[in-house]
Amino acid sequence: MIDWKKKYADLEKKYYPITWEINDGHIEIRCKKGKLLPLNHKIYGIEESFIQDQIDKYDHFDGEICSI
Repeated sequence: MIDWKKKYADLEKKYYPITWEINDGHIEIRCKKGKLLPLNHKIYGIEESFIQDQIDKYDHFDGEICSI
């Protein structure tokens, strides 16, 4: 089994912390430099369920994620 920390270390170093918000009903994720990431970016696959939980459980519609 691949250690997830090693697998995602490069992504974390390059993009995190990320910020997210809901805009026109869609999740927008920005990297640490403020650049909007495209919907097909790998980070969407990693973080989408966590963000959806924040919306569903806590009614948060924006936030910051510091690490994978």
